[in-house]
Amino acid sequence: MLTFMRHNQAIVTATVIAVGLIVWSYGCESKVQSLTGKQTVTRSQLTLELGEQAKLLETQLDNLKAQAAERFQQLDNKDAIKAKVFDAVSVATTSGGFNATGLLTLAGSILGLGAVVDNRIKDKVIKNRPLPTTNSTPTA
Repeated sequence: MLTFMRHNQAIVTATVIAVGLIVWSYGCESKVQSLTGKQTVTRSQLTLELGEQAKLLETQLDNLKAQAAERFQQLDNKDAIKAKVFDAVSVATTSGGFNATGLLTLAGSILGLGAVVDNRIKDKVIKNRPLPTTNSTPTA
């Protein structure tokens, strides 16, 4: 056997390489890094991870869409309140523009209300302050 190996070194080397290649190709499954961690996974494990991650992302997308719908509803409610205020003081015209007179009336009403409240506060302060005492003695 040793003589055969010595006389046919190339064939023996090629046989060892071929056997090693066959064992490696059938015995060792290819692996890559996982999508979620640092471990290595096979093709079937990677397919499972991909499915799990896709479902997780779909759930997150559904939650994001629900949050966006709620926020749009909040915006609609705020815009409706603005429209009611503007309609109440005739700020908005029928053509969709702004009525300058109505806007000035709204601003004047707000400023007038502020002035009334301010005057009531000042009246209360004046009413509650102590009267000055006079230490003057009558002169004869």
